[in-house]
Amino acid sequence: MARHLNKVALVTGGAQGIGAGIVKVLHEQGASIAIVDRQEEKAAAFANKLSRPDQKVIAVAADISTESGCRAAVDAVVDGFGSLDMLVNNAAPGRDKAHIGQLTGADWEDHDAIVLQATAWLSDHAAPFLRQSASPAIVNISSVTASAIAPEQCSWPYHVSKSGLEQLTRYLACRLGPDNIRVNAVAPGLVDRDEGMKISDNPKNRKIIDAIVPLKRAATAREIGQIVSFLCSDEASYLTGQILTADGGMGVREVFGAALSAVETP
Repeated sequence: MARHLNKVALVTGGAQGIGAGIVKVLHEQGASIAIVDRQEEKAAAFANKLSRPDQKVIAVAADISTESGCRAAVDAVVDGFGSLDMLVNNAAPGRDKAHIGQLTGADWEDHDAIVLQATAWLSDHAAPFLRQSASPAIVNISSVTASAIAPEQCSWPYHVSKSGLEQLTRYLACRLGPDNIRVNAVAPGLVDRDEGMKISDNPKNRKIIDAIVPLKRAATAREIGQIVSFLCSDEASYLTGQILTADGGMGVREVFGAALSAVETP
């Protein structure tokens, strides 16, 4: 069902990965979209590929690590489309392995600026335009590492910023609820991206996924996009302040038994 005909979405970090999956789903369901991404050429090429006369997709170059950049991004979207109905805060710094395990000298400033401050600034500057929408929604992309620690994979700023993003989601839901602006978050687990080697392509990873994920597979970026689409739709009109975990059931698996199963499987 086309849920988003004649609606306008702003998606940060939409040029690749989960963000691209979100963009594709919203586009298929009729939305016009602004992709805000620091990878300007990649975002422009993706936008040009999707855009058509009756449904525009544009790329917006803006530095959302600053408040002025966030304001410029929102203004560019409204100038380009005349309205704004959906804000998807997906952008996050890359996971720099050099910072894993460091307490001092870790990459907090990057995560604070992109994951937390940008979400607050974009939401604040988008709010006056969202209030004019018949069905406004904000969706933030968190992670299962907001509540579970993966010290071999992520720096502490990644964990803490995603945890803070979930609390910010609840705060914004309370702050913007009186204006009928719903604010929710999605916390993905393992996700196979469309580009490059997939997590589940590695035989060792495949063995672990089979043991710890009840659905025995990673999600696709498209599946995360479908959840975002639902949260932005009228079908979710009474959902706000919620964190929707999309992990294939991984979080309900008892960890010792799951690890033992992975070790014992030939």
